[in-house]
Amino acid sequence: MTVPGPAQDKTAMKTRLPRLFAWVVLGGIVLPGGGPVRAASGPELFAKHCASCHGKDGKAQSPAARKLGVKDLTQSKTSEAEIEKQITEGWKDDRGNLKMPPFKDKLSAPEIGSLVVVVKGLRK
Repeated sequence: MTVPGPAQDKTAMKTRLPRLFAWVVLGGIVLPGGGPVRAASGPELFAKHCASCHGKDGKAQSPAARKLGVKDLTQSKTSEAEIEKQITEGWKDDRGNLKMPPFKDKLSAPEIGSLVVVVKGLRK
């Protein structure tokens, strides 16, 4: 086994700095041994986590959405703080039945913030 010398340290530094730069400048995530990973955008997150119930346009017009009483997001007057709370903690009806699952363990705070922007953008 060899001990890294100054030349090997410089090589290691040259490979680490571009990844660190990309992470800082682009806001990406650097995985060990890999480059920056692009974070999903708000519309991509909405399509993946919300559209199945609320619809691609947010109107909740599917038969399943109507049966479940899913909220039409285009008519929402909910504040940003409440939208964030509902995405984070989920939503229960008056009887305490879970109607929307919480996403606090599935999405990061910035991802939830990007969803708030998308939901507000659906309003008429």
